[in-house]
Amino acid sequence: MNESLEQRLRDEGFAYRTEVRDRLVILVPEETADLAREQRLHVTRIALAEGFTHVAMELDPEGAALPRD
Repeated sequence: MNESLEQRLRDEGFAYRTEVRDRLVILVPEETADLAREQRLHVTRIALAEGFTHVAMELDPEGAALPRD
């Protein structure tokens, strides 16, 4: 399922690799993503159409920055 999603996203002009955990897909961009709201909704709809029920999008390919003490 995730290979199909990755290909479909690429066909639509979005370069993401996917990490799948059951029906959750985490989309990780190849480079820092700065998507408009409409683009995020479009990507989410594509993932939902591929059978996922939950979608998370990383904004930075390095992952989220975590605050440290």
